[in-house]
Amino acid sequence: MRAVIDRLARVPLAAVGFLILLSAAMAAGHVLLLEQIRASGGEELPQWVARLTIETYWGLLPLAFLMLWARRGKRGGLLGRIGAALLACGPVTALLIAVGALVWGGILGRGDLPPSVMTVESLFYAMMLGVVVCGVAFLLDAGVRWWGAMLLIGLLGDFVMPMALAAVYAVFGIMLVVGAARAGRRSTDVETALDAAH
Repeated sequence: MRAVIDRLARVPLAAVGFLILLSAAMAAGHVLLLEQIRASGGEELPQWVARLTIETYWGLLPLAFLMLWARRGKRGGLLGRIGAALLACGPVTALLIAVGALVWGGILGRGDLPPSVMTVESLFYAMMLGVVVCGVAFLLDAGVRWWGAMLLIGLLGDFVMPMALAAVYAVFGIMLVVGAARAGRRSTDVETALDAAH
């Protein structure tokens, strides 16, 4: 487990920011695609196609947040570790569903996975709780409080305003990429440079 955390922590912050930005774009695209399909009365993408393309943000976004948590190490404390464990439900669940959908629908040609199998999606609620817990842990970490604010605003705002999650996380991703680029030019610690700018 420590080796996995160390590898997550070594992912460049610019790459993490890009992953968040990409996930936000896919989340927005997914919402817009569903609206268009419902308005035109068309059919949705086959489940296995959607899970391997536009819906991969269900796994990529929490994975990016895990990378952020790993960078802070012990500074996140027990709260951060609990949040990380909950976040891990996202990538694992997304991978299981994608593989299952590919085998069931793409290879065997049996359509969507049965509802009894799709109950595993309830684990995404644990992942959402992990976003909240990690967000609070970041708020308590003086070096990256704004990370926590962005996590919480993006997730909770989506319950109030459509597309809020995509918009906030897109901005978050861009800020991480830009901050990492500035830190690279100045040869300074990325978190220090980002914290000084906010």
